[in-house]
Amino acid sequence: MDRRHFFTFATAGALALSLDPLAAQTAKAATSPKLPSEVSRVANVVTPVGRKLYDSIEVDIQGDRARIFLPQSVTMRSATPVGAVWFYHGAGSDHNKAMSGGFKYAAELIVDQGAIAICQNVGGTQFSNPFAQQVQKNGWAYLSSLFTVRQNFLRATSGGGNLAIWTQGKKLMPYIKGLYMVNANYDLEKMYYGSNANYSMAVGLAFNNDPALIAANNPARIGAWAYSGANVKAVVSDAAHPDTTVPPVDHGIAFVNKIKSVAADATIAYHALGHDTPSWTNRDMVTVFSRWSQGLKA
Repeated sequence: MDRRHFFTFATAGALALSLDPLAAQTAKAATSPKLPSEVSRVANVVTPVGRKLYDSIEVDIQGDRARIFLPQSVTMRSATPVGAVWFYHGAGSDHNKAMSGGFKYAAELIVDQGAIAICQNVGGTQFSNPFAQQVQKNGWAYLSSLFTVRQNFLRATSGGGNLAIWTQGKKLMPYIKGLYMVNANYDLEKMYYGSNANYSMAVGLAFNNDPALIAANNPARIGAWAYSGANVKAVVSDAAHPDTTVPPVDHGIAFVNKIKSVAADATIAYHALGHDTPSWTNRDMVTVFSRWSQGLKA
């Protein structure tokens, strides 16, 4: 049985860095065909580390926009399995800002591994409300109709954490191999009733200030059993440099502590940047995803 690992970061990076000319890569450019409901694209982009070609494509998925980094090595409607990493941005951002800003380098590292990177617009300000859940389902239906995705990884920041954790716990898509979260939200009710007025207001707007609706869609109310065998890594601030926006004790730490007795891998890593994202998480994410990857049948 032929088995492949779609994450081979160290090997791929070493080989890629030994290749020079951008001209040689560009000469081999094979822009992907136009995707259904495509809005725009930037073609023949080259990743800074692996020097891999990809197309940065914006699509409309049933009314929600998404930005996709599509490696040119991936063929649409091919039977060859591929991995996908879903990026969940925080409040105040969107799919384009996130993928051209905080998520760009991480997403390009994913492209270096031959996997698809995707960020939907629904993002942080809808948290895990029913609309956001449906958008997630629509996103999976769209991507899986075009590519044979057999590994899904989730990467969430700040307000994107609620939807990512809900997606994992409620299995809104199949083949989820793990979640990597940085300063990410978990408990909606702690946010709604907490001291951060901005977050309280944002959660209220997303759920029509309906406490019952918030409770019904709060990832913190999902039983630990839903994460049996799951993989999670939470990156949070340390006690000396507190994240006052998303207090770890109520969110990342609380989530990991809840599921660690049933999860396959549930760990916490600390940083000293408050609510800012440490740069080391980009490569660490790839390393962790590689460890969680089980390989794919050809």
